[in-house]
Amino acid sequence: MTTPAPAEYVYRDKKLGDTTPVTLETAPDVFCPTSTSVLLLRAARHVLEERPATTVLDLGCGCGVVAVVLAGSIGRGARVSASDVSSAATRLTLKNAARNGVSVECRSGSLFEPWGGRRFSLIVDDVAGVAEPLDRLSGWYPGDVPSAAGPDGTRWILEVLDKAPNYLEPDGRLVFPVLTLAREDTVLERARARFGTVRLLEEQWYPLSEALTPHLPLIERLAQDGRIRLERHGSRTCWATMIYLAEEPAPAP
Repeated sequence: MTTPAPAEYVYRDKKLGDTTPVTLETAPDVFCPTSTSVLLLRAARHVLEERPATTVLDLGCGCGVVAVVLAGSIGRGARVSASDVSSAATRLTLKNAARNGVSVECRSGSLFEPWGGRRFSLIVDDVAGVAEPLDRLSGWYPGDVPSAAGPDGTRWILEVLDKAPNYLEPDGRLVFPVLTLAREDTVLERARARFGTVRLLEEQWYPLSEALTPHLPLIERLAQDGRIRLERHGSRTCWATMIYLAEEPAPAP
């Protein structure tokens, strides 16, 4: 019996002029990159063009697309680290780093647990941030992929924002996504309380996917409850991903 070849994800951002794709192996029990991952990487790469970083952390690495791409683009003097609550994810990230000829330090654990005593000049956050039960209904988080971001999608990102200042260099920066499929005003309020500057870098609106469209009544109820935000663009119901840069971290309380 022939063993099927592993599934793959191919990253190339034509808007940034990429000509050579980065190919990563994926797995059913590891988060697979989405359009949010592409937008997040685009923002992070712009941030690094503005000011290079010597130490980078990919928080919630999944199969490692952020860590692997950044490790291949920021130069030999920089150190890239990655972590995920899923040990399957960190193992796959190491495998994908080796496949692409880059060095990434990987550790398993929830949020910042693996990084006690460490500080970074740039943290790129990609932890789960979609309101339940839309996380599972969307197909982005199959049953074996950790999510549990709570009924308004803010559980993990609020903890990241609270703790990140203690893991950043004094001039460190945090790049993080906010989906309107979560309570975005709560996230931004917390971000502005923890950082001196919070700036929008990227924004992209999407129509509801084929997976979510059958659940439109539920989605509209979540919007009425203020747990998510939708917009009508013509005849389509849409949601958005925003990517923010947070700077000037204040010590966490």
